Amino acid sequence: MPGILSLIAGALWVLAVIQIMFPLPGLSPVMAGLLVCFVIGAITRVAWHTQILCTVLALVTVGLAWFYGQWSAIVPGITKAAIFPAFLSTIVLLRATAEQRPEIVNARQMFGQLDPLKRDSGIVIGTHLIGAILQVGVFAILAPILGRNAPVKERREVFTVAIRGMATVPFWSPFVVGMAVASQYLPLVPLWQVMALGMVLSILGIATSILVFDRNPGLGTLRRALRSLVPIAFPIFVSALVVVGTVAVTGLSTLQALILSLPIPCLLAALQVRAASVPEVLRQTTGGIGRIGPETSILACSTTLGAVFEAALPHMGLLAWFNTIALPAVVVIFIVILTMNIAGLFGVHAIVTGTFLLV
Repeated sequence: MPGILSLIAGALWVLAVIQIMFPLPGLSPVMAGLLVCFVIGAITRVAWHTQILCTVLALVTVGLAWFYGQWSAIVPGITKAAIFPAFLSTIVLLRATAEQRPEIVNARQMFGQLDPLKRDSGIVIGTHLIGAILQVGVFAILAPILGRNAPVKERREVFTVAIRGMATVPFWSPFVVGMAVASQYLPLVPLWQVMALGMVLSILGIATSILVFDRNPGLGTLRRALRSLVPIAFPIFVSALVVVGTVAVTGLSTLQALILSLPIPCLLAALQVRAASVPEVLRQTTGGIGRIGPETSILACSTTLGAVFEAALPHMGLLAWFNTIALPAVVVIFIVILTMNIAGLFGVHAIVTGTFLLV
């Protein structure tokens, strides 16, 4: 089954590239059908909580479609979601490439050499930068800090520090799923503006984190961490700028630009290390795209639900009510952020909450 899922995901990746470069009406139904096949094949292999979430999303979708007579919105919703496997596959390729690069090897060494009493700022900044591309994979890079017999208290301390660095990654990184979802619903918002504001917020958040929560804060420790991480930061920001530049030059959406612009630079970056790196990157990517089932299933179900909800919204009376209260933009943004955070505390997936709010 993983091999079949990899083939379907690869086919969706190729078809998405073709669709972006040469829009063909006949490809959309094919991609929608392949996405349905992928989700059906993947849903039996994902964790039980993901199965429950997708089942609930599917039932709500059917309920809304039946109650408001919006069955015709289901297929466009699936079609809209068909680009996400290509996005996730590209991210898998990006991560596989990053793991072959010497910068990641140096990061492992840097983490391993950090003074246990003065390492908080290095971990915060390091996990933020590396997490922008590897995301949850950054915790494997932290392994040199902890030996096999590290006590639970020390593991908790390292994780708590690392999560402070990871928490602000979605503010600016175009490689996270949240940015992909938001860009689908807010296509008129320029990516460079989102990233610029996000970087400012990330810097403020990281600085506050270091000053308030580090066990041994100090400018000397911070300088050493920044000096060690400069080689890591450069390729990460170059990757992000490639996506931003492609959006600016071509006018493509963030998702489309990322799918088109990253694969060739990734392969060139792997080739720069050594010729054998390219086959290794391709091998890891081929295996990895067969494991994007959980993310793809949630995105497909939530996007389809969003399409049906959007079609049914005029019949609910909610739009008229929203227009009467005429909320300022700042208040709307505050409500979106607050609602997603509160829902997250109760275990509601951010993609689900975000889909409803963005619609």
